[in-house]
Amino acid sequence: MDRMKRGTKGKPKEIKVPELQFLGEQDGIPERELKVKLVDFFNRDRSVEVAFLAVVDYGANLGGSIALCLQSRFGPDRGLAEKIGMIFAAMFGNHEHLDIVFLSAEQVIALEKVCRSFFRQH
Repeated sequence: MDRMKRGTKGKPKEIKVPELQFLGEQDGIPERELKVKLVDFFNRDRSVEVAFLAVVDYGANLGGSIALCLQSRFGPDRGLAEKIGMIFAAMFGNHEHLDIVFLSAEQVIALEKVCRSFFRQH
């Protein structure tokens, strides 16, 4: 399982996680503002098919986290992660990080059981 985490220097780093469990949707005022900016970007970029902001558990004592979960036409995409990281950093600062999980079709189905997507390509 791959996830990308926006590091302190703004470049994503890829991390392998042994398992991934979807716990629910992350939503609040700052999250909604982020979702609006991401929807605008995804509508221009056209590579993201579906997006969720979810609470996830990585297992193996890695703990839970908030993750932007995406299904992309091109699979895991470091360039896309970098662009998303810049949008996130502009809103929340370089001291914060955002986990980005690139989803398989099976994971999209599992995630839809506990979380609503905030973006779906038409």
